[in-house]
Amino acid sequence: MARARVVILADTHGRLPPQVLRACRGADRIIHAGDVGSDSLLPGLEALAPVTAVAGNVDPPDRAPLRARAEVGGWRILVQHVVWEGGGPSAEVREILAREGADLVVFGHTHQPLCVEREGTVFLNPGSCGAKRFSLPLSYAEAVLDPRGLKIRILNLEHPRGSIPMAESSFPPPGGRAGG
Repeated sequence: MARARVVILADTHGRLPPQVLRACRGADRIIHAGDVGSDSLLPGLEALAPVTAVAGNVDPPDRAPLRARAEVGGWRILVQHVVWEGGGPSAEVREILAREGADLVVFGHTHQPLCVEREGTVFLNPGSCGAKRFSLPLSYAEAVLDPRGLKIRILNLEHPRGSIPMAESSFPPPGGRAGG
């Protein structure tokens, strides 16, 4: 249950900007929440750090599982591409959480960066760091997980000074939150 630095990606759609690749070097783990978009992207990431990845709606079903779990720094993590519906977790995800639990749920699909806690579970969408879509910023997340808590930064890739935080959040350790 040591401290771990995790780089969290989603919706790369076959593109990985150089600054994200640099951030992945030296990470303790990389999480990719789907819409990978390229057969070579995950093997390239696996050369840098252990990877937990899921397939998104644009990925072939054999690229990765639809749902994955990991335990990092004492945190139980659920990864699934489509999680958020109508301003909150889908009925399917609520059912999974009621049955199996998770401290952190990582997802993608909307391309909208989000970090929020609901009923003792932290939900994180790092946004998209792939090709620009919609009017949303290109972004990814970095997290530090350990038994003392969770620190998340969502980084804006489009800032003229480089990757700068567009959101920062801290959460108490598992069991130290309402519902946790």
